[in-house]
Amino acid sequence: MKNSLKTLILATAVTASSAFAATTTDTFAAGDILLGFFTSSGTGAGQNLMVNLGAFSQFENNDGATINFSSSIVADLNDTYGSDWNTRTDIKWSVTGATFATSVDGVTRNTIFATAVDGAAPIASASDGILASVRSNVSSIGTAFNAFDTTANSTVSVVVASSNANSMQARLTTNNSPQFGAIGQNVTTATTVSDFYALVPTSGGTAPTGLATDGDGIVFARGTNLLGSFALDASGLSFTASGASAIPEPSTYAALVGAAVLGLAASRRRPAARV
Repeated sequence: MKNSLKTLILATAVTASSAFAATTTDTFAAGDILLGFFTSSGTGAGQNLMVNLGAFSQFENNDGATINFSSSIVADLNDTYGSDWNTRTDIKWSVTGATFATSVDGVTRNTIFATAVDGAAPIASASDGILASVRSNVSSIGTAFNAFDTTANSTVSVVVASSNANSMQARLTTNNSPQFGAIGQNVTTATTVSDFYALVPTSGGTAPTGLATDGDGIVFARGTNLLGSFALDASGLSFTASGASAIPEPSTYAALVGAAVLGLAASRRRPAARV
């Protein structure tokens, strides 16, 4: 039986003046962010190490600070893939999450959280209908996470066989949805960086009109929003927030500007009111 007690992932706000503590549990829930590692060869082949990093709100409301996560992640990597995990090119990692069927902290339902290798093209968002199917895949990964005992090093990490249909490796490689596929899979070699996005539905029943504000006052636009970036090296995992608000990608800005221009043009064509 899994330990249901909450645990504290120690984090330090490097660019801020005070420490930042992230609290999470060993049960994956709506709005939580999952970090996954997997490989098909060498030590740990066929094993998925998955870590619940906690609620997305800690990653989008940190005013540009950097947070460093617990060393238990490194201990789990050593135990699962060997002490040479940081020199191997066959171990990959990715991050995902979702708000699922209801909004979380003011962020619309079916919003997807995902990473892309730094330097790659930003992940494209999609309609509410498409993101709903992606949500189903993320939910499956969460189901696998919740079904396994936590590791000896951490109460927020589990190891799942890649042969499990709901493992992160299985879902990432067989479902080339907006946040899945090769673009979302980085390697563990040396220091690697993955950009972290919130993909808000671009159209459909739950897509916000223009901009949406979450419970912390962070503004999200329809489309792709950059929240910051994760970095992994031999010392562990860190996250650097993009700032106090999500930063829409250029394509999202273009869509918003286009809508504004159309609105302005329409207002200029409207006949003046009679008095």
